Amino acid sequence: MQMVTTMVNSQKLWMVVKRMEPHLIRNQANMEKLLKMLMIHDVSSVPGSSFRGLRIDDASNSDIKELWSEFESNETYEAKVAHAIIRLIDQIEI
Repeated sequence: MQMVTTMVNSQKLWMVVKRMEPHLIRNQANMEKLLKMLMIHDVSSVPGSSFRGLRIDDASNSDIKELWSEFESNETYEAKVAHAIIRLIDQIEI
């Protein structure tokens, strides 16, 4: 059941980001970085898992750690947008 919920949340995140994409691009958002942050958040929100447990090569793991740190610090434009989208999804039904 948790996997289905995660998939639904991922779809909601994707829909919101796609609808906001023209605005985000006008504001020079790095869409690839934003989507990666949201995917890492989704993976880390599944009980019993975290991004640290992903089986990927070291370079990608380093990238994931950097993105996660950036997401948690909530200082960059992409991190702020990611947090706002997550809060929005938590509050509305799509």
